[in-house]
Amino acid sequence: MAKDISAVGAKIEFRGFGVGNFTVSEFSDEGTPFDAPDIDASENKKNLNGIMISSRTPSVYPFSVTVIPGSIADQMLTRLLQHSSIQPGGVDEIGNLYGQVIITIPETHDEGSNVAAGDQIASGAREYTYTNARIKSGPTGPTTSSEGRLGSRTFTFEAEGFKPWTKGSTSFVQKQNLV
Repeated sequence: MAKDISAVGAKIEFRGFGVGNFTVSEFSDEGTPFDAPDIDASENKKNLNGIMISSRTPSVYPFSVTVIPGSIADQMLTRLLQHSSIQPGGVDEIGNLYGQVIITIPETHDEGSNVAAGDQIASGAREYTYTNARIKSGPTGPTTSSEGRLGSRTFTFEAEGFKPWTKGSTSFVQKQNLV
């Protein structure tokens, strides 16, 4: 049976940051609009006698967002980057530099109807929440592409916590009592 894996209607909400809450849905058509690279969850080695020694590895959860240059999302992310950087003359006090980031990806049923209408989160939408996230890097000026247009703008974040779940239903992880 075929499975539709469309991400049409995806959005990212930034909450609790000192620049105010905002939503990003103006993703670029260049590169990956949202990327969450792999992390190392454990370190595994063998000792002298061939027995595996394993330990969990603490790590931050990196992710990046690529947006259309000049969009409202670009302006808000640039503002967050600027206020999170140390500027000449001292630190700009904007309040909280850490926040919660919620990625919502609407599910698409097999018949093709999207279960998320507009900005409403449908009961079947998948949400992924990053907690205590902080912006790490981003562009400080415009870039151009070889096609003669403004280049997409990618902003990178790191978070202390990550929680995958499905809104409105019991996820596999919750069914297995793993969270």
